[in-house]
Amino acid sequence: MKLKRFTNYMLEHRLRAVLLTFGFTFIPVVGVLGILYAALVTLRKGVVEGAIMTVAASVPYVISFMFASHDANALPLVLWTAVSVAVLSNVLTWVFAVLLYRQMTWSGIIQVAALVGVLVISAVHLAYPDIANWWATQLTDYYTQAATMMSDVLQSGEAVPSDTQLQSINITKDYATGMVVAAVLFNAVMQLMVARWWQAILFAPGALRRELHNIRLSPLAGVLFMVSLVIEWLGNGVVQDVMPVLYLLFTGAGLSVIHYFFGLMVSPTRWFWIAVLYATLIFALPISMVFIAMVALLDIWLDLRRKLRKI
Repeated sequence: MKLKRFTNYMLEHRLRAVLLTFGFTFIPVVGVLGILYAALVTLRKGVVEGAIMTVAASVPYVISFMFASHDANALPLVLWTAVSVAVLSNVLTWVFAVLLYRQMTWSGIIQVAALVGVLVISAVHLAYPDIANWWATQLTDYYTQAATMMSDVLQSGEAVPSDTQLQSINITKDYATGMVVAAVLFNAVMQLMVARWWQAILFAPGALRRELHNIRLSPLAGVLFMVSLVIEWLGNGVVQDVMPVLYLLFTGAGLSVIHYFFGLMVSPTRWFWIAVLYATLIFALPISMVFIAMVALLDIWLDLRRKLRKI
């Protein structure tokens, strides 16, 4: 298999792998292969080797940001957010890969990820109590700059954010920190998942499928989620900002249960129903996430897989 030969070659030649990882990361879209390889190295060769590759896969983002920041047409909020998400996602991918290398389960990893997210959001609110208004200002500036750029192209005069955009800003500002943190965590976990798939198809076929089909959250996570729902309903700003991370956690666990169910099907049409599931999940956001999160919440106490096996 060509992929296995290439992977073994890269694993045996550190310097060449570092240079290729560094160079590839500069290329749009395919640049993600850098951090995927770094995570694979972590899973195969340990903490230090993985850290070296993670640095090689992250530095290009910083260099690109330094050059892009001098562009007069660049939007500062977009640049800062994109680079922060990319670099932090890479670092967390390595951290989670270390945990997986040390035999932590996927259930444990995603719960650790959510805990990190909750702590970061809480710390941000503690340090900057007015963070929601800061986000409102930043988002307003972003919409204003974007609208101005469009008006320059269309020669339609001065532009300001529309009423719809202002309404969107007023809603988004209360969840913006949580959405950014959730994006970083989602990106990190997905990158680790792809790296683990890469490792599994070469060295342990079928392992990833078994691992991902058995994600089940702890009762403590379930209790905290239900308490958070109540506190959010009461209007607590910090908990409102935390909810995107918690919904992401429980949606991931709920999808594990649903995929386990599809795995029991022998019909060739199961792939069609999986496609329908994800299409519905995307187009019915955010209601679909609530439904799938409830599946994960029920699974904590009902052990839905055990019940499915008995049917």
